[in-house]
Amino acid sequence: MNTSCENPRKMLRREPLAATALLYKTRCHIANGLRVMRSQSLFKLLFIAGFALCFEIGLWILFNESFSFLASFGDAGMLLIGKLFALFFTGMGVMLGISSIVTSYSTFFGAEDIPFLMVRPFSISQIVIYKFIESVGFSSWAFFFVIIPFVGSYAWHQKLSPVFAIWTMLFSLPFLFLLSSIGTLLVLVIVRWMPRRRILKQIGIPLVIVAVIIAWHLTSDNIQPLLEKQLNVTQLVPGLKLASHPLNPGAWVSDGIMAFSQGDWKDGLIFLAALLSSAGVAVSLIEMLGASTFYDAWQKTIAGGHKKRKAVLLSSLDGLENILPHDVSAIMLKDIRTFFRDASQWSQALVFFGLLAFYFANLRTLNYDALPDDWRSVISFLNVFAVAAVMSSLGSRFIYPQLSLEGHGFWLLGLSPVTKYRILSAKFLLAIISMTTIGITLIWLSGSMLESPPAIKLASIAIIASIAITICGVSTGLGALFLDLDQRNPAAIVSGFGGTLNLVVCLGFMLLSIMPFGILFYLDSAEKIMPAQFQSSIRLAGFWLAGLTLLTTGIPLYLGLRAMQNRDY
Repeated sequence: MNTSCENPRKMLRREPLAATALLYKTRCHIANGLRVMRSQSLFKLLFIAGFALCFEIGLWILFNESFSFLASFGDAGMLLIGKLFALFFTGMGVMLGISSIVTSYSTFFGAEDIPFLMVRPFSISQIVIYKFIESVGFSSWAFFFVIIPFVGSYAWHQKLSPVFAIWTMLFSLPFLFLLSSIGTLLVLVIVRWMPRRRILKQIGIPLVIVAVIIAWHLTSDNIQPLLEKQLNVTQLVPGLKLASHPLNPGAWVSDGIMAFSQGDWKDGLIFLAALLSSAGVAVSLIEMLGASTFYDAWQKTIAGGHKKRKAVLLSSLDGLENILPHDVSAIMLKDIRTFFRDASQWSQALVFFGLLAFYFANLRTLNYDALPDDWRSVISFLNVFAVAAVMSSLGSRFIYPQLSLEGHGFWLLGLSPVTKYRILSAKFLLAIISMTTIGITLIWLSGSMLESPPAIKLASIAIIASIAITICGVSTGLGALFLDLDQRNPAAIVSGFGGTLNLVVCLGFMLLSIMPFGILFYLDSAEKIMPAQFQSSIRLAGFWLAGLTLLTTGIPLYLGLRAMQNRDY
Protein backbone atom coordinates (compact mmCIF):
# COMPACT_ATOMS: atom_id res chain seq x y z
CA MET A 1 0.00 0.00 0.00
CA ASN A 2 2.24 2.76 -1.27
CA THR A 3 0.94 6.21 -0.37
CA SER A 4 3.70 8.24 -2.03
CA CYS A 5 1.48 9.16 -5.00
CA GLU A 6 -1.36 10.49 -2.89
CA ASN A 7 -2.20 14.16 -2.59
CA PRO A 8 -0.43 15.61 0.49
CA ARG A 9 -3.35 17.90 1.30
CA LYS A 10 -5.77 14.96 1.31
CA MET A 11 -3.40 13.03 3.54
CA LEU A 12 -3.17 15.95 5.98
CA ARG A 13 -6.95 16.26 6.12
CA ARG A 14 -7.26 12.50 6.63
CA GLU A 15 -4.72 12.29 9.51
CA PRO A 16 -7.18 13.37 12.26
CA LEU A 17 -9.82 10.99 10.92
CA ALA A 18 -7.37 8.07 10.88
CA ALA A 19 -6.16 8.84 14.39
CA THR A 20 -9.76 9.12 15.63
CA ALA A 21 -10.70 5.80 14.03
CA LEU A 22 -7.72 4.00 15.56
CA LEU A 23 -8.40 5.54 18.97
CA TYR A 24 -12.05 4.50 18.69
CA LYS A 25 -10.95 0.94 17.86
CA THR A 26 -8.69 0.91 20.92
CA ARG A 27 -11.45 2.27 23.13
CA CYS A 28 -13.85 -0.44 21.96
CA HIS A 29 -11.18 -3.09 22.52
CA ILE A 30 -10.62 -1.86 26.10
CA ALA A 31 -14.38 -1.71 26.73
CA ASN A 32 -14.78 -5.31 25.53
CA GLY A 33 -11.90 -6.37 27.75
CA LEU A 34 -13.53 -4.74 30.77
CA ARG A 35 -16.83 -6.41 29.89
CA VAL A 36 -15.11 -9.80 29.75
CA MET A 37 -13.38 -9.05 33.05
CA ARG A 38 -16.71 -8.28 34.74
CA SER A 39 -18.03 -11.63 33.56
CA GLN A 40 -15.18 -13.53 35.22
CA SER A 41 -15.57 -15.30 38.54
CA LEU A 42 -15.25 -13.27 41.72
CA PHE A 43 -12.72 -15.77 43.05
CA LYS A 44 -10.39 -15.07 40.15
CA LEU A 45 -10.63 -11.28 40.47
CA LEU A 46 -10.08 -11.36 44.24
CA PHE A 47 -7.15 -13.72 43.92
CA ILE A 48 -5.42 -11.63 41.25
CA ALA A 49 -6.02 -8.39 43.17
CA GLY A 50 -4.81 -9.92 46.42
CA PHE A 51 -1.74 -11.44 44.80
CA ALA A 52 -0.85 -8.14 43.10
CA LEU A 53 -1.31 -6.20 46.35
CA CYS A 54 0.83 -8.66 48.34
CA PHE A 55 3.48 -8.58 45.61
CA GLU A 56 3.61 -4.77 45.68
CA ILE A 57 3.82 -4.70 49.48
CA GLY A 58 6.55 -7.34 49.43
CA LEU A 59 8.59 -5.37 46.92
CA TRP A 60 8.15 -2.19 48.96
CA ILE A 61 9.38 -3.92 52.11
CA LEU A 62 12.31 -5.49 50.25
CA PHE A 63 13.42 -2.19 48.72
CA ASN A 64 12.98 -0.34 52.01
CA GLU A 65 15.05 -2.89 53.91
CA SER A 66 17.74 -2.72 51.22
CA PHE A 67 17.96 1.07 51.51
CA SER A 68 18.15 0.82 55.29
CA PHE A 69 20.92 -1.77 55.02
CA LEU A 70 22.97 0.46 52.70
CA ALA A 71 22.36 3.50 54.89
CA SER A 72 23.95 1.65 57.81
CA PHE A 73 27.34 2.03 56.08
CA GLY A 74 27.28 5.81 56.55
CA ASP A 75 28.32 8.24 53.83
CA ALA A 76 29.56 5.47 51.52
CA GLY A 77 26.16 3.78 51.73
CA MET A 78 24.28 6.99 50.97
CA LEU A 79 26.51 7.60 47.96
CA LEU A 80 25.86 4.06 46.78
CA ILE A 81 22.08 4.51 47.13
CA GLY A 82 22.18 7.38 44.64
CA LYS A 83 24.15 5.30 42.16
CA LEU A 84 21.82 2.33 42.59
CA PHE A 85 18.96 4.54 41.40
CA ALA A 86 20.69 4.75 38.01
CA LEU A 87 21.45 1.01 38.12
CA PHE A 88 17.77 0.27 38.72
CA PHE A 89 16.64 2.24 35.68
CA THR A 90 19.40 0.68 33.59
CA GLY A 91 18.22 -2.80 34.52
CA MET A 92 14.60 -1.88 33.86
CA GLY A 93 15.67 -0.46 30.49
CA VAL A 94 17.28 -3.75 29.51
CA MET A 95 14.14 -5.63 30.54
CA LEU A 96 12.02 -3.16 28.56
CA GLY A 97 14.13 -3.73 25.45
CA ILE A 98 13.82 -7.52 25.74
CA SER A 99 10.09 -7.34 26.46
CA SER A 100 9.63 -4.97 23.52
CA ILE A 101 11.28 -7.47 21.16
CA VAL A 102 8.82 -10.21 22.19
CA THR A 103 5.71 -8.04 22.21
CA SER A 104 6.62 -6.17 19.01
CA TYR A 105 6.83 -9.35 16.96
CA SER A 106 3.46 -10.62 18.16
CA THR A 107 1.88 -7.16 17.88
CA PHE A 108 3.20 -6.31 14.41
CA PHE A 109 3.19 -9.72 12.73
CA GLY A 110 0.99 -11.98 14.84
CA ALA A 111 -2.00 -9.75 15.58
CA GLU A 112 -5.31 -10.71 14.02
CA ASP A 113 -6.25 -7.11 13.21
CA ILE A 114 -3.36 -6.48 10.80
CA PRO A 115 -5.25 -7.77 7.71
CA PHE A 116 -8.24 -5.70 8.82
CA LEU A 117 -6.12 -2.52 9.08
CA MET A 118 -4.35 -3.19 5.78
CA VAL A 119 -7.56 -2.95 3.74
CA ARG A 120 -8.71 0.21 5.52
CA PRO A 121 -7.74 3.76 4.45
CA PHE A 122 -4.72 3.90 6.74
CA SER A 123 -1.18 4.52 5.58
CA ILE A 124 1.53 2.04 6.50
CA SER A 125 3.20 4.59 8.77
CA GLN A 126 -0.06 5.13 10.68
CA ILE A 127 -0.45 1.40 11.22
CA VAL A 128 3.18 1.10 12.36
CA ILE A 129 2.89 3.92 14.89
CA TYR A 130 -0.42 2.55 16.15
CA LYS A 131 1.01 -0.94 16.65
CA PHE A 132 4.13 0.52 18.26
CA ILE A 133 2.02 2.36 20.85
CA GLU A 134 0.07 -0.84 21.43
CA SER A 135 3.34 -2.74 21.91
CA VAL A 136 4.55 -0.13 24.40
CA GLY A 137 1.35 -0.58 26.37
CA PHE A 138 1.80 -4.34 26.50
CA SER A 139 5.44 -4.16 27.60
CA SER A 140 5.13 -1.26 30.07
CA TRP A 141 2.71 -2.62 32.66
CA ALA A 142 5.43 -4.66 34.37
CA PHE A 143 7.72 -1.61 34.31
CA PHE A 144 5.28 0.46 36.38
CA PHE A 145 4.38 -2.57 38.49
CA VAL A 146 7.99 -2.70 39.73
CA ILE A 147 8.90 0.98 39.67
CA ILE A 148 6.02 2.09 41.92
CA PRO A 149 7.22 0.25 45.08
CA PHE A 150 10.85 1.12 44.31
CA VAL A 151 10.19 4.85 43.98
CA GLY A 152 7.79 4.79 46.92
CA SER A 153 10.30 3.09 49.24
CA TYR A 154 13.10 5.39 48.04
CA ALA A 155 11.01 8.52 48.71
CA TRP A 156 9.98 7.13 52.10
CA HIS A 157 13.56 6.33 53.09
CA GLN A 158 14.97 9.66 51.86
CA LYS A 159 11.99 11.58 53.33
CA LEU A 160 11.19 13.20 49.98
CA SER A 161 8.01 15.07 49.14
CA PRO A 162 5.20 13.48 47.06
CA VAL A 163 6.31 15.69 44.16
CA PHE A 164 9.14 13.18 43.70
CA ALA A 165 6.61 10.73 42.22
CA ILE A 166 5.59 13.37 39.65
CA TRP A 167 9.20 13.86 38.53
CA THR A 168 9.63 10.10 38.27
CA MET A 169 6.55 9.76 36.07
CA LEU A 170 7.66 12.71 33.93
CA PHE A 171 11.01 11.07 33.16
CA SER A 172 9.70 7.51 32.95
CA LEU A 173 7.38 8.08 29.99
CA PRO A 174 10.02 9.20 27.42
CA PHE A 175 12.41 6.60 28.85
CA LEU A 176 9.74 3.95 28.27
CA PHE A 177 9.21 4.97 24.64
CA LEU A 178 12.96 5.24 23.98
CA LEU A 179 13.85 1.77 25.22
CA SER A 180 10.77 0.15 23.69
CA SER A 181 11.59 1.68 20.31
CA ILE A 182 14.95 -0.11 20.31
CA GLY A 183 13.24 -3.51 20.47
CA THR A 184 10.73 -2.52 17.80
CA LEU A 185 13.46 -1.33 15.43
CA LEU A 186 15.35 -4.60 15.88
CA VAL A 187 12.22 -6.62 15.09
CA LEU A 188 11.45 -4.62 11.95
CA VAL A 189 15.01 -4.98 10.67
CA ILE A 190 15.40 -8.67 11.50
CA VAL A 191 12.05 -9.77 10.10
CA ARG A 192 12.52 -7.79 6.90
CA TRP A 193 16.12 -8.75 6.12
CA MET A 194 16.60 -12.09 7.88
CA PRO A 195 18.04 -14.46 5.25
CA ARG A 196 15.62 -17.15 4.14
CA ARG A 197 18.23 -19.73 3.36
CA ARG A 198 18.81 -22.12 6.19
CA ILE A 199 22.60 -22.11 5.83
CA LEU A 200 22.71 -18.34 6.32
CA LYS A 201 20.52 -18.61 9.39
CA GLN A 202 22.71 -21.34 10.81
CA ILE A 203 25.75 -19.11 10.35
CA GLY A 204 24.15 -15.79 11.32
CA ILE A 205 22.54 -16.83 14.60
CA PRO A 206 25.77 -18.28 16.09
CA LEU A 207 27.62 -15.12 15.00
CA VAL A 208 25.12 -13.01 16.92
CA ILE A 209 25.52 -15.20 19.99
CA VAL A 210 29.31 -14.97 19.78
CA ALA A 211 29.08 -11.17 19.42
CA VAL A 212 26.92 -10.95 22.54
CA ILE A 213 29.37 -13.11 24.52
CA ILE A 214 32.35 -11.00 23.38
CA ALA A 215 30.51 -7.79 24.29
CA TRP A 216 29.71 -9.19 27.72
CA HIS A 217 33.33 -10.14 28.38
CA LEU A 218 34.53 -6.72 27.24
CA THR A 219 32.14 -4.99 29.62
CA SER A 220 32.84 -7.42 32.45
CA ASP A 221 36.55 -6.63 32.24
CA ASN A 222 35.72 -3.25 33.71
CA ILE A 223 34.64 -4.95 36.95
CA GLN A 224 37.90 -5.36 38.83
CA PRO A 225 38.74 -5.92 42.48
CA LEU A 226 39.03 -2.72 44.47
CA LEU A 227 42.61 -1.81 45.38
CA GLU A 228 43.48 -0.63 48.87
CA LYS A 229 44.18 2.97 47.85
CA GLN A 230 41.21 3.28 45.51
CA LEU A 231 37.74 4.48 46.37
CA ASN A 232 35.77 4.16 43.16
CA VAL A 233 32.10 3.60 43.90
CA THR A 234 31.48 2.26 40.39
CA GLN A 235 33.58 -0.79 41.21
CA LEU A 236 31.63 -1.75 44.32
CA VAL A 237 28.72 -3.30 42.41
CA PRO A 238 28.92 -5.01 38.97
CA GLY A 239 27.20 -2.93 36.32
CA LEU A 240 27.44 0.32 38.26
CA LYS A 241 30.00 1.75 35.85
CA LEU A 242 27.73 1.09 32.89
CA ALA A 243 24.74 2.56 34.75
CA SER A 244 26.71 5.75 35.44
CA HIS A 245 27.88 6.20 31.85
CA PRO A 246 26.86 9.64 30.48
CA LEU A 247 25.40 8.08 27.30
CA ASN A 248 23.14 5.71 29.25
CA PRO A 249 19.46 6.80 29.24
CA GLY A 250 19.04 5.23 32.68
CA ALA A 251 21.61 7.71 34.03
CA TRP A 252 19.68 10.57 32.41
CA VAL A 253 16.52 9.50 34.23
CA SER A 254 18.30 9.13 37.56
CA ASP A 255 20.26 12.39 37.35
CA GLY A 256 17.25 14.31 36.03
CA ILE A 257 14.95 13.14 38.83
CA MET A 258 17.60 13.97 41.43
CA ALA A 259 18.17 17.41 39.88
CA PHE A 260 14.46 18.28 40.01
CA SER A 261 14.18 16.96 43.57
CA GLN A 262 17.06 19.22 44.66
CA GLY A 263 15.69 22.28 42.85
CA ASP A 264 18.31 22.24 40.09
CA TRP A 265 15.89 23.05 37.26
CA LYS A 266 18.57 23.75 34.67
CA ASP A 267 20.23 20.32 34.79
CA GLY A 268 16.89 18.61 35.18
CA LEU A 269 15.49 20.23 32.05
CA ILE A 270 18.64 19.29 30.12
CA PHE A 271 18.23 15.61 30.99
CA LEU A 272 14.50 15.76 30.25
CA ALA A 273 15.17 17.39 26.87
CA ALA A 274 17.73 14.67 26.08
CA LEU A 275 15.17 11.96 26.83
CA LEU A 276 12.36 13.65 24.90
CA SER A 277 14.49 14.36 21.84
CA SER A 278 15.97 10.85 21.80
CA ALA A 279 12.52 9.28 22.14
CA GLY A 280 11.21 11.52 19.37
CA VAL A 281 14.05 10.56 17.04
CA ALA A 282 13.51 6.86 17.82
CA VAL A 283 9.78 7.07 17.09
CA SER A 284 10.51 8.94 13.84
CA LEU A 285 12.91 6.19 12.83
CA ILE A 286 10.22 3.60 13.51
CA GLU A 287 7.75 5.51 11.34
CA MET A 288 10.25 5.92 8.48
CA LEU A 289 11.55 2.36 8.61
CA GLY A 290 8.10 0.88 9.08
CA ALA A 291 6.64 2.83 6.17
CA SER A 292 9.22 1.35 3.80
CA THR A 293 9.67 -2.17 5.20
CA PHE A 294 6.64 -3.25 7.23
CA TYR A 295 4.42 -4.33 4.33
CA ASP A 296 7.17 -6.47 2.77
CA ALA A 297 8.09 -7.93 6.16
CA TRP A 298 4.44 -8.77 6.89
CA GLN A 299 4.06 -10.42 3.50
CA LYS A 300 7.24 -12.39 4.19
CA THR A 301 5.89 -13.75 7.49
CA ILE A 302 2.56 -14.89 6.04
CA ALA A 303 3.96 -16.22 2.77
CA GLY A 304 6.98 -18.12 4.08
CA GLY A 305 9.90 -19.18 1.90
CA HIS A 306 9.79 -19.65 -1.85
CA LYS A 307 11.37 -23.06 -1.89
CA LYS A 308 9.59 -26.14 -0.71
CA ARG A 309 11.17 -27.58 2.38
CA LYS A 310 10.60 -30.61 4.45
CA ALA A 311 7.48 -30.20 6.56
CA VAL A 312 9.09 -31.74 9.62
CA LEU A 313 10.59 -28.98 11.76
CA LEU A 314 12.54 -31.17 14.13
CA SER A 315 13.26 -34.24 12.03
CA SER A 316 15.81 -35.47 14.56
CA LEU A 317 12.92 -36.22 16.94
CA ASP A 318 11.33 -38.68 14.56
CA GLY A 319 13.18 -41.37 16.46
CA LEU A 320 10.52 -41.09 19.16
CA GLU A 321 8.38 -43.40 17.05
CA ASN A 322 10.91 -46.16 17.68
CA ILE A 323 10.85 -45.60 21.45
CA LEU A 324 7.24 -44.75 22.24
CA PRO A 325 3.96 -46.08 20.85
CA HIS A 326 3.08 -44.55 17.50
CA ASP A 327 -0.03 -42.74 18.71
CA VAL A 328 1.73 -41.20 21.72
CA SER A 329 4.79 -40.16 19.71
CA ALA A 330 2.59 -38.66 16.97
CA ILE A 331 0.76 -36.45 19.46
CA MET A 332 4.03 -35.37 21.09
CA LEU A 333 5.69 -34.52 17.76
CA LYS A 334 2.65 -32.53 16.69
CA ASP A 335 2.75 -30.46 19.90
CA ILE A 336 6.51 -29.85 19.55
CA ARG A 337 6.17 -28.62 15.97
CA THR A 338 3.20 -26.42 16.86
CA PHE A 339 5.15 -24.87 19.72
CA PHE A 340 8.23 -24.03 17.65
CA ARG A 341 6.21 -22.73 14.70
CA ASP A 342 4.69 -20.05 16.94
CA ALA A 343 7.45 -17.53 17.65
CA SER A 344 5.38 -15.79 20.33
CA GLN A 345 5.40 -19.00 22.38
CA TRP A 346 9.00 -20.20 22.21
CA SER A 347 10.33 -16.63 22.46
CA GLN A 348 8.61 -16.15 25.85
CA ALA A 349 10.07 -19.37 27.21
CA LEU A 350 13.49 -18.51 25.77
CA VAL A 351 13.49 -15.03 27.34
CA PHE A 352 12.44 -16.15 30.82
CA PHE A 353 14.67 -19.22 31.07
CA GLY A 354 17.48 -17.46 29.18
CA LEU A 355 17.55 -14.62 31.70
CA LEU A 356 17.66 -17.10 34.58
CA ALA A 357 20.50 -19.01 32.92
CA PHE A 358 22.37 -15.74 32.30
CA TYR A 359 21.96 -14.76 35.96
CA PHE A 360 23.02 -18.16 37.28
CA ALA A 361 26.07 -18.24 34.98
CA ASN A 362 27.25 -14.92 36.45
CA LEU A 363 26.83 -15.74 40.14
CA ARG A 364 30.60 -15.92 40.53
CA THR A 365 30.98 -12.57 38.81
CA LEU A 366 28.75 -11.17 41.56
CA ASN A 367 30.99 -12.95 44.13
CA TYR A 368 28.04 -14.86 45.58
CA ASP A 369 30.21 -17.96 45.87
CA ALA A 370 32.42 -16.12 48.41
CA LEU A 371 29.52 -15.45 50.79
CA PRO A 372 29.16 -17.34 54.11
CA ASP A 373 27.48 -20.74 54.06
CA ASP A 374 24.16 -19.51 55.49
CA TRP A 375 23.85 -16.81 52.82
CA ARG A 376 24.72 -19.24 50.03
CA SER A 377 22.06 -21.60 51.36
CA VAL A 378 19.46 -18.84 51.25
CA ILE A 379 20.49 -17.84 47.71
CA SER A 380 20.32 -21.46 46.54
CA PHE A 381 16.71 -21.87 47.61
CA LEU A 382 15.80 -18.39 46.37
CA ASN A 383 17.07 -19.53 42.97
CA VAL A 384 14.89 -22.64 43.25
CA PHE A 385 11.98 -20.34 44.04
CA ALA A 386 12.73 -18.17 40.99
CA VAL A 387 12.90 -21.15 38.62
CA ALA A 388 9.76 -22.69 40.13
CA ALA A 389 7.83 -19.40 39.80
CA VAL A 390 8.72 -19.13 36.10
CA MET A 391 7.81 -22.78 35.56
CA SER A 392 4.44 -22.24 37.28
CA SER A 393 3.70 -19.25 35.07
CA LEU A 394 4.71 -21.01 31.85
CA GLY A 395 2.89 -24.19 32.90
CA SER A 396 -0.33 -22.21 33.20
CA ARG A 397 0.39 -20.42 29.92
CA PHE A 398 1.45 -23.37 27.74
CA ILE A 399 0.59 -26.72 29.34
CA TYR A 400 -2.87 -25.96 30.73
CA PRO A 401 -4.47 -24.86 27.40
CA GLN A 402 -2.89 -27.63 25.29
CA LEU A 403 -5.93 -29.91 25.24
CA SER A 404 -8.37 -27.03 24.70
CA LEU A 405 -6.32 -25.72 21.79
CA GLU A 406 -7.04 -28.93 19.91
CA GLY A 407 -10.35 -27.24 19.16
CA HIS A 408 -12.99 -29.04 17.16
CA GLY A 409 -10.29 -31.37 15.86
CA PHE A 410 -10.39 -33.00 19.29
CA TRP A 411 -13.64 -34.67 18.25
CA LEU A 412 -11.63 -36.69 15.71
CA LEU A 413 -9.38 -37.89 18.52
CA GLY A 414 -12.44 -38.70 20.59
CA LEU A 415 -13.87 -40.89 17.83
CA SER A 416 -10.53 -42.48 16.89
CA PRO A 417 -9.15 -45.75 18.34
CA VAL A 418 -6.72 -43.70 20.46
CA THR A 419 -7.81 -43.94 24.08
CA LYS A 420 -8.24 -40.88 26.28
CA TYR A 421 -5.59 -42.32 28.57
CA ARG A 422 -3.05 -42.30 25.71
CA ILE A 423 -3.93 -38.71 24.76
CA LEU A 424 -3.54 -37.47 28.34
CA SER A 425 -0.36 -39.50 28.79
CA ALA A 426 1.22 -37.98 25.67
CA LYS A 427 0.51 -34.43 26.88
CA PHE A 428 1.76 -35.22 30.38
CA LEU A 429 4.91 -37.02 29.23
CA LEU A 430 5.96 -34.23 26.85
CA ALA A 431 5.42 -31.62 29.57
CA ILE A 432 7.49 -33.60 32.09
CA ILE A 433 10.40 -34.10 29.68
CA SER A 434 10.61 -30.40 28.85
CA MET A 435 10.03 -29.01 32.34
CA THR A 436 12.31 -31.36 34.26
CA THR A 437 15.13 -30.99 31.74
CA ILE A 438 15.09 -27.20 31.89
CA GLY A 439 14.53 -26.99 35.64
CA ILE A 440 17.23 -29.49 36.64
CA THR A 441 19.73 -27.90 34.24
CA LEU A 442 19.18 -24.42 35.68
CA ILE A 443 19.36 -25.57 39.31
CA TRP A 444 22.49 -27.61 38.61
CA LEU A 445 24.06 -24.51 37.06
CA SER A 446 23.06 -22.44 40.09
CA GLY A 447 24.55 -24.94 42.54
CA SER A 448 27.77 -25.24 40.55
CA MET A 449 28.27 -21.47 40.36
CA LEU A 450 27.56 -21.05 44.07
CA GLU A 451 29.77 -24.05 44.95
CA SER A 452 26.95 -25.31 47.15
CA PRO A 453 27.50 -28.39 49.34
CA PRO A 454 26.39 -31.67 47.74
CA ALA A 455 23.45 -31.99 50.16
CA ILE A 456 22.00 -28.60 49.19
CA LYS A 457 22.60 -29.26 45.51
CA LEU A 458 20.88 -32.66 45.68
CA ALA A 459 17.95 -31.29 47.68
CA SER A 460 17.51 -28.39 45.23
CA ILE A 461 17.46 -30.76 42.25
CA ALA A 462 14.95 -33.06 44.00
CA ILE A 463 12.69 -30.12 44.86
CA ILE A 464 12.72 -28.66 41.35
CA ALA A 465 12.06 -32.10 39.84
CA SER A 466 9.06 -32.59 42.15
CA ILE A 467 7.77 -29.11 41.32
CA ALA A 468 8.16 -29.76 37.59
CA ILE A 469 6.27 -33.07 37.82
CA THR A 470 3.51 -31.47 39.89
CA ILE A 471 3.13 -28.46 37.58
CA CYS A 472 2.83 -30.80 34.60
CA GLY A 473 0.32 -33.05 36.37
CA VAL A 474 -1.82 -30.19 37.69
CA SER A 475 -1.78 -28.25 34.41
CA THR A 476 -2.55 -31.32 32.28
CA GLY A 477 -5.21 -32.68 34.63
CA LEU A 478 -7.03 -29.39 35.19
CA GLY A 479 -6.71 -28.62 31.47
CA ALA A 480 -8.66 -31.83 30.78
CA LEU A 481 -11.13 -31.19 33.60
CA PHE A 482 -11.97 -27.67 32.38
CA LEU A 483 -11.74 -28.51 28.68
CA ASP A 484 -13.01 -25.72 26.39
CA LEU A 485 -13.00 -26.76 22.73
CA ASP A 486 -14.80 -23.64 21.49
CA GLN A 487 -12.06 -21.19 22.49
CA ARG A 488 -9.01 -20.68 20.28
CA ASN A 489 -7.36 -17.89 22.28
CA PRO A 490 -4.86 -19.28 24.86
CA ALA A 491 -5.14 -16.13 26.99
CA ALA A 492 -8.92 -16.54 27.21
CA ILE A 493 -8.55 -20.21 28.14
CA VAL A 494 -6.06 -19.43 30.90
CA SER A 495 -8.15 -16.52 32.24
CA GLY A 496 -11.05 -18.79 33.23
CA PHE A 497 -11.69 -20.35 36.61
CA GLY A 498 -9.66 -23.45 35.75
CA GLY A 499 -6.62 -21.42 34.74
CA THR A 500 -6.77 -19.39 37.95
CA LEU A 501 -7.17 -22.53 40.06
CA ASN A 502 -4.23 -24.08 38.21
CA LEU A 503 -1.95 -21.15 39.05
CA VAL A 504 -3.09 -21.11 42.69
CA VAL A 505 -2.38 -24.83 43.15
CA CYS A 506 1.05 -24.59 41.46
CA LEU A 507 2.13 -21.59 43.54
CA GLY A 508 0.81 -23.19 46.73
CA PHE A 509 2.70 -26.44 46.07
CA MET A 510 5.83 -24.44 45.28
CA LEU A 511 5.77 -22.72 48.67
CA LEU A 512 4.92 -25.90 50.60
CA SER A 513 7.77 -27.82 48.98
CA ILE A 514 10.54 -25.21 49.17
CA MET A 515 9.96 -23.68 52.61
CA PRO A 516 10.72 -26.77 54.80
CA PHE A 517 14.03 -27.51 53.06
CA GLY A 518 15.05 -23.85 52.90
CA ILE A 519 14.47 -23.32 56.61
CA LEU A 520 16.23 -26.54 57.62
CA PHE A 521 19.34 -25.95 55.51
CA TYR A 522 19.56 -22.34 56.69
CA LEU A 523 19.43 -23.44 60.31
CA ASP A 524 22.08 -26.08 59.62
CA SER A 525 24.38 -23.62 57.79
CA ALA A 526 24.00 -21.08 60.63
CA GLU A 527 24.65 -23.89 63.18
CA LYS A 528 21.31 -23.28 64.90
CA ILE A 529 20.19 -26.92 64.85
CA MET A 530 21.79 -30.12 66.09
CA PRO A 531 23.10 -32.54 63.40
CA ALA A 532 20.95 -35.45 64.59
CA GLN A 533 17.84 -33.27 64.65
CA PHE A 534 18.71 -31.94 61.20
CA GLN A 535 19.03 -35.44 59.73
CA SER A 536 15.68 -36.58 61.11
CA SER A 537 13.99 -33.37 59.98
CA ILE A 538 15.39 -33.73 56.46
CA ARG A 539 14.01 -37.27 56.23
CA LEU A 540 10.59 -36.05 57.33
CA ALA A 541 10.78 -33.23 54.77
CA GLY A 542 11.66 -35.79 52.08
CA PHE A 543 8.62 -37.94 52.94
CA TRP A 544 6.49 -34.78 52.98
CA LEU A 545 7.74 -33.79 49.52
CA ALA A 546 7.20 -37.26 48.04
CA GLY A 547 3.68 -37.64 49.45
CA LEU A 548 2.65 -34.12 48.48
CA THR A 549 3.98 -34.62 44.95
CA LEU A 550 2.13 -37.91 44.53
CA LEU A 551 -1.21 -36.50 45.73
CA THR A 552 -1.00 -33.15 43.95
CA THR A 553 0.01 -34.80 40.67
CA GLY A 554 -2.25 -37.85 40.77
CA ILE A 555 -5.57 -36.30 41.82
CA PRO A 556 -5.81 -33.70 38.98
CA LEU A 557 -4.74 -36.31 36.40
CA TYR A 558 -7.37 -38.77 37.66
CA LEU A 559 -10.11 -36.13 37.64
CA GLY A 560 -9.08 -34.93 34.17
CA LEU A 561 -9.02 -38.46 32.73
CA ARG A 562 -12.44 -39.26 34.19
CA ALA A 563 -13.88 -36.02 32.75
CA MET A 564 -12.48 -36.87 29.30
CA GLN A 565 -13.87 -40.41 29.40
CA ASN A 566 -17.34 -39.21 30.44
CA ARG A 567 -17.47 -36.56 27.73
CA ASP A 568 -19.72 -37.12 24.71
CA TYR A 569 -17.97 -37.20 21.31
